[in-house]
Amino acid sequence: MKPLRSILFLIPLVLTACGYTLGEGDSTVLAPQYRTIAISEVHNPTTLSWLEPRLRKLLRDELNNRRTITWVDSRDNADAVISITIKRYNRPTAVTGSDDETLRSSANFNFEASIFSTTDDSLIWNSGTISQSWPFFSGGESEADMEVTLLGIRRLADLMTQNY
Repeated sequence: MKPLRSILFLIPLVLTACGYTLGEGDSTVLAPQYRTIAISEVHNPTTLSWLEPRLRKLLRDELNNRRTITWVDSRDNADAVISITIKRYNRPTAVTGSDDETLRSSANFNFEASIFSTTDDSLIWNSGTISQSWPFFSGGESEADMEVTLLGIRRLADLMTQNY
């Protein structure tokens, strides 16, 4: 029984030595000198005026909750700035009934984020296009809007904390 206890005690130590962690910790794609960030802009070519403030709030809250990056409200206090470009946001009909009424739709959100240094405006990191969708039934447009944007920003934060 004693050797089993020793092995169980050593497993977490070996995993830690290999770089495995239980949680998000300090893992981020950003070098330490760029971990104080602000949002510079949300380029929103859609007619959805609620989209920009929602993305700003979701991103700030998600990064603060993960504690990998320090969020500031001003570019003057930031080491880097993040810019989000919305490429597309739509809610096309996915399934129609026999009378051409909409039975099910999908909210689709495509965007890209770039992080720039505040000292020389050089590109530090780019997410590539992030695509997120959320299916909904008639009358569920508002809930779908909230869910698809939340999942999209979470995906962005996941990409920012992968560090490989």
